[in-house]
Amino acid sequence: MSEQNKEVFVELFGRTDVGRMRDHNEDTFMAADLSRAQRNLKPEIRRHRVGSKGTLLMVCDGMGGAAAGEVASQMAADTVYGELIGEHPAENISTLLSRLKRAFTLANGRIAAVAERDVSRNGMGTTCSVGVIIEATLLTGQVGDSRIYVLRNDRLVQVTRDQSLLNQLLDSGQINANEIEQFEHKNVILQALGV
Repeated sequence: MSEQNKEVFVELFGRTDVGRMRDHNEDTFMAADLSRAQRNLKPEIRRHRVGSKGTLLMVCDGMGGAAAGEVASQMAADTVYGELIGEHPAENISTLLSRLKRAFTLANGRIAAVAERDVSRNGMGTTCSVGVIIEATLLTGQVGDSRIYVLRNDRLVQVTRDQSLLNQLLDSGQINANEIEQFEHKNVILQALGV
């Protein structure tokens, strides 16, 4: 049997934490069986066979204070899910990637529009990291610094790169690895949905 014809099973667990800096949680994470149009963390989603439309795994980390980051992260998750579930299944990986790009663009516009209409949500945004498993392929999309890792054969590999000021300065040679600990702006991200 070829690698592409093997059944793929997903086992997952999700947990989020407020962290040390915030007083409320602005994260949204989602697991969805796109073939059955189900999204939740019930047992039938936590372990399932990847169907013909694939499996969606997503983390959005909101920012913007008050309830704004929470709103942005939920809007992003809902938009991505809605675009990927679509009226018709994606015919191929290329179509699925196009839908994912369109979902990021739509989410960005929707979040920005809400922030523009409501001054109390000005500056809200979210990171968004998506993994879609279809057949034996993992597609990823990322805006921001929520990382995606793959664990295979007891080896953990980071497959995304933070879109951060720190990484940009490292890449351009303006700072080096020895200066990372003293760098004051480690948490500054360069891309987010909505801002």
